[in-house]
Amino acid sequence: MNDSNENTQETAGSAPEAPRYTNFSEAFQSARADASSMAREAAPKLKQALSGAAHDFAYGAAFSACFAACFAKEFIPSSIKETLRRGATAGRQAAEKAGEAPAAAEMPPPLGA
Repeated sequence: MNDSNENTQETAGSAPEAPRYTNFSEAFQSARADASSMAREAAPKLKQALSGAAHDFAYGAAFSACFAACFAKEFIPSSIKETLRRGATAGRQAAEKAGEAPAAAEMPPPLGA
């Protein structure tokens, strides 16, 4: 009586057996078909998740940049803003002057001469 109960419990608790294939090619085709169908199901979900993540990242970057700029604009006193403007103008003028080709009289003689 115990033997029949043990056999019933073993088969009831065990997982269903995987399908048996007669050759490797049949197993490979079955696995390929299963993987293909699962990929078709997963692709739209993955695409939606990636596009949502890209949107959230772009929104966060834009918000951070704009918030920092607006906060700095409101927080910094006007005297410092004017000083920064004058410094930027002077820097731009110095860069333009440095970018111009020097005159022949200003050029030092070559080192080998």
